[in-house]
Amino acid sequence: MRYFNVRINVTRESYFDYDVEADSHEEAEEIAKSLVWDDALDDDLRQHAEIVDERYDAIQEFLCGECGKGFNENQMTDDEACPACNTPIPEEEFNV
Repeated sequence: MRYFNVRINVTRESYFDYDVEADSHEEAEEIAKSLVWDDALDDDLRQHAEIVDERYDAIQEFLCGECGKGFNENQMTDDEACPACNTPIPEEEFNV
């Protein structure tokens, strides 16, 4: 079994209306903004959330059997070896 670290990036957007009492447009927007950042509207945000973009980036991880150091595919040497001791990575460990 191979091991991977996957960076997950999910972008969500929420659109909904919320009534506030204020003396101006600017004050109403500031009140709404503070409610969002104070988590007072957290349930509304989640209820109206929609995923608009997603990205998944996997990087294969290795553990050198010779020196015991862990590293990922971006850290290995150009000749596909452990960066710490230069032991070659067995072919069966590569993602085919």
